[in-house]
Amino acid sequence: MRGWRAVGAASAVSIASIICVAALLQFLAPDLAYQLKDGAREWLTGRRGRTYRIATGTAAGSSYRVGAVLNKYLLVRSGYELELVVTASPGNLTSLLDSSQHIDLATINSADDEAARADGVYGLAALEPQYFFVIVPNESATQEIRDLSGAVNTGAREPGQPATLGERVLEFYGLIPPRVSVVRPTQRGNVADFESGHQVAATRTQSLHSDLIEGIFRNGRYRLAAVRDHEALARSIPGARAASIPAGLYGPERTIPPAPVPTIAVTQLLVARTDLPGRVARDILEVIYDPRFARDVQYELSEDAGRNVGGLRLHPAAEIYYHRNDLLTSDRLGRVSFVASGIAALAAAVQFFIRFRRTERVNARRRLLGSDLARLQDLRRRIETSANDEEARRLAAEADELLWAAEQDAVSDLLDASGIQALRSVHQGCWRALEHRGPQSAARGTRSGAR
Repeated sequence: MRGWRAVGAASAVSIASIICVAALLQFLAPDLAYQLKDGAREWLTGRRGRTYRIATGTAAGSSYRVGAVLNKYLLVRSGYELELVVTASPGNLTSLLDSSQHIDLATINSADDEAARADGVYGLAALEPQYFFVIVPNESATQEIRDLSGAVNTGAREPGQPATLGERVLEFYGLIPPRVSVVRPTQRGNVADFESGHQVAATRTQSLHSDLIEGIFRNGRYRLAAVRDHEALARSIPGARAASIPAGLYGPERTIPPAPVPTIAVTQLLVARTDLPGRVARDILEVIYDPRFARDVQYELSEDAGRNVGGLRLHPAAEIYYHRNDLLTSDRLGRVSFVASGIAALAAAVQFFIRFRRTERVNARRRLLGSDLARLQDLRRRIETSANDEEARRLAAEADELLWAAEQDAVSDLLDASGIQALRSVHQGCWRALEHRGPQSAARGTRSGAR
C-alpha cells in the first residue's frame, strides 16, 4: 500500500510540475512554447510530410517566378517543394480561404481589401513592389490613362472574384462602357491578343523585371501610357503608393520607356493560412532572405521591409523569425523580473512557513511542559500536605502516570530532551515528598517510578 501511495504522490508531483513548467514557459518563453505546441500539433494531426500548395497567379507572372525559385532552394535546403497552383491572380486569396482547395499559401498584393477583412490569413513576408502598367501599341493615340477607349484587357479573374487592380483604376477614372469595355486575356498571349484586335490596351500589375512584361516589350512595338495624377489615385486605393517606372528598362535596345512613367505601385505579399506549420513558414523565410534567392528573382529584399505585411498579422513563426535577433526588450525584461520576483516571493514564503512552524512547535512544547510541570508540582504539594498515607500514595501513582504520558510525548517529539528531564526531576521530588512522610509510608508504597 505504501508503494502505491508513493507512486501516486510521485505522479501527482510530476503532473503538477509539468503544469507549472508549461505555464511558466508560455509566459517566460512564448516563442519556445509556440514551437513545441506547433510541432506536437503537426505530429498528432499527421500533416508532417504532406505537400503544401501555393497559389501563384498566372504561369507567366512574377508571382509564379517567385514560387519556382522558392522551390529550387527549398528542395536544396529542406528536401521538399511546394506545389505551384496556377490561378487568376485576384483569386489567389479566394483559393486560400476556400478549404476545399487545400491551398496553404498565396501571393497577393497590398491593395487586396479582402485580405485585411478575412479571418485566418497571416502574413509571411512583403516581397517586392508591383507596378501598375498601362500598355498600348506604339501607333495608339493614348498618351495617358484618361485617353483610353475601346477594349481594355484588365487581367484574368473568375466570376465572383475581386476586381483586378486595372478594373479599380478604370472605375476611379470613370472609364465605363460604352467608352471602355473590359475584356479578359485569351490563351494566345498578350502580344497575340494585341495583334488580333482582341484588345487596344492592357493593364498589368507586375514587378519591373517580370517575364510577362519583358515579353510584351521585346519587339519594341508597344509602349507605356502614363498615370499622370498617380498620387491622387494612390490615396484612393489603400495599400497603393505613387511610383514611377524608370526609363530604358525594356525593348530591343532598352529604350522603353524613353522617360520615367508615373504610375502606382503595390507590394507583393506572401500570405498563409492559420494552420500552416511553423516549420514550413520558417523554411520559406530562410530561403526568401537568402541572397541567392533575391539575385535569382531580381528583388531587393530585407527583413526590415519584409516584416511590414500591409497591416496583416504576422504568422506566429514569422513573428519569431523576424525578432530572433532582437536585443532584450522591456517586455522580456518585465517577464523575467516578474518570474524572478515570484520565485523570490515563493522562497520567502517557504522560509516564513518553516520558521512559523518551528516557532509553533516550540510554543506548543512550552505549553505542554508548563502544564505537566504545574500538575507535578501541585501533586508534590498535595503529597506533602496529605492527611493520610493512602491519599499520598494515590497522588504519587498519579504522578507516575503523568510522567509515563510525558515520556510518550517525548518519543513523539512533543517534548524535547531538556523538558522531559525537568519533568523527571520534579517527579523525583514527588517521591521524596512521599518518603519524608515517614519510613512506614515509604515501605508500604509501591515504587511506581521503577516503571
